[in-house]
Amino acid sequence: MPVNDPKKLETTLGDGRRVTLSLPPTDALWAADGVGALRAVPATHTGRGEEPPALPARPVLPLEVALLGLGV
Repeated sequence: MPVNDPKKLETTLGDGRRVTLSLPPTDALWAADGVGALRAVPATHTGRGEEPPALPARPVLPLEVALLGLGV
């Protein structure tokens, strides 16, 4: 059932999930027309991309050294 409120925008994603976007009442001029001024922008990236490199393994510091690093 589509939303007929000009301040709400509803769409169905490719996997069947429905998403509704709404704007709260505001005096902001950019939002005066509700979501009617919004437009769809195609995705520039898909997927997760490359995984970041793993952090280097370091030995555990003794508690005294760790506390000195905190300025305690």
